[in-house]
Amino acid sequence: MKVKHGFSAVVMFVSCFTALPAMAATFEVPRSFEIMYVDLESSRQFGNDFKVNVDEGPHQIVVRFNKILRSGGDTQTFQSEPIVLDLQFQSDTYLSLKAPYISTVSQAEDNVKEPQFSIVDEVSGQEIDYKQQMLTKKSGLQNTRDFVTEVERLTAKKSINANASSAGPDVAPVRMSDDVELQMMQFWYNQSDKVTRKNIRVWIADDLYKPEVSSIQFEMSTFWFNKADKQSQQAFQQWLIKE
Repeated sequence: MKVKHGFSAVVMFVSCFTALPAMAATFEVPRSFEIMYVDLESSRQFGNDFKVNVDEGPHQIVVRFNKILRSGGDTQTFQSEPIVLDLQFQSDTYLSLKAPYISTVSQAEDNVKEPQFSIVDEVSGQEIDYKQQMLTKKSGLQNTRDFVTEVERLTAKKSINANASSAGPDVAPVRMSDDVELQMMQFWYNQSDKVTRKNIRVWIADDLYKPEVSSIQFEMSTFWFNKADKQSQQAFQQWLIKE
């Protein structure tokens, strides 16, 4: 009986342990940087300016160099343009942005122009590959800029260039090149696998449809479809017919 009870206790312990959900992936930056957006949403919805938790899968994270230096009674703030990072997260991944310590004005000025950093997997200790783009510098007050729209346009432009050299469907000629919603729908559709593409098509026909397993590609495709006007939605459906 003792053995039986002991075995039962072990089974219950293992069952409880295996029932625990997988930990979210994490992305962290040093205090000389800030996390601005995660998949175009404010980083504060995910945590704070320096560390965020995300689900497993691909994510677009926008960061920028943001350093305050104090000398005597004077304070200077140095900010780079936002940098768009395309990162792939596995379950329980912990990625850290590593940057050199900045202590002088000249170092800060250099990093405003071209931020120096790498991204390291804290579990393996190895640097990882990633893609980055940097917004174009603009004059005027930075707090009046619509960074989300700028990132949308930058990402959409990249996706169009990629589509032009791929075997994917052509861009619908009925829309102008500045149609961000159409471009983003095409981008996320082209990033999807066959199952997700089928789910997107079914959802367009029936917006109450929910796939058994969702994905960032499906969520972003439906997000941009809902955001688009009727003309853009029709253009996207015409584009799908050519696929």
